[in-house]
Amino acid sequence: MDEKLNVDIVTMSKNHIDAVSEIEAQLFSTPWPKQAFADTLLMEHVIFLTALVEGTVAGYCGIYLAADEGEVTNVAVAPSFQRHKIAQRLLDKTIAAAHAKGAQQIFLEVRDSNEPAIRLYQGAGFRKIGVRQNYYQKPQEDALVMMLQYADK
Repeated sequence: MDEKLNVDIVTMSKNHIDAVSEIEAQLFSTPWPKQAFADTLLMEHVIFLTALVEGTVAGYCGIYLAADEGEVTNVAVAPSFQRHKIAQRLLDKTIAAAHAKGAQQIFLEVRDSNEPAIRLYQGAGFRKIGVRQNYYQKPQEDALVMMLQYADK
């Protein structure tokens, strides 16, 4: 990390959707359509946060909530902003927001070959609990299923 970036983590708004969709298309072989992001903004049980660097969308993270569980749907950082710990900050804040809304377990799927993402998730406390065979397409690949469990208090 060469320089310390001033990163603001904010709730995603409709003003962020174009930039978020652009990042999504750059990073994923089967990206969410723009309308899918717009639809999530209308849902009560969804948390989507955006990382801004000097007003520019640098990344985003989303979680769906149901009862006391959450599922991470997206974690993405634009290539020009990677390696500045933005994904870690986004994930940490999104998880904290989900926990504040009652999530006791958070799940996610990640490509078996995506070592940087796996390290990110392990660093946040996720552990592997299973494998979904041929879950991903373009290219076809297994998904690791990971879970973060909060300790009972």
